[in-house]
Amino acid sequence: MKKIAVTLVAATSAFAMWAGAASADVFMTGKQVAKEIVGNTIEGQYRECAADRNDFQEYYDPDGTIRGRERPCRMSGSWSRYGGSWEVKDGKFCVTLGSGRSSGCFDYNIGKDGMLTRYNAVGVTDLKFKVYDGNPDHL
Repeated sequence: MKKIAVTLVAATSAFAMWAGAASADVFMTGKQVAKEIVGNTIEGQYRECAADRNDFQEYYDPDGTIRGRERPCRMSGSWSRYGGSWEVKDGKFCVTLGSGRSSGCFDYNIGKDGMLTRYNAVGVTDLKFKVYDGNPDHL
């Protein structure tokens, strides 16, 4: 019985180490994110609309700038424009945006559906983006 308990503890510990290593590899590196979106446009819509949430499009220029536009969540009408910058820092893809938009260094992943997902500081899905080739809306 003692041998079974020791084996079970060892197996549980090995699984925990494997699971920890697997979860550490879930997110893309900042360079991988840059490869996907620099020179392209992303479009984002929040799952839940709120007074301070806007639909948006952002073009990530290879020169390190971001040119974006936004309008109230799921509304038609004119877009307001904003700017910002991007960089890869400490292995993460980082953005600094105007217009009160979320800025910082985030974790990302690409799903089987081709959507780029951004995660917040605790690893929860924060926002999903569709990626378009180039700058189709001339931002």
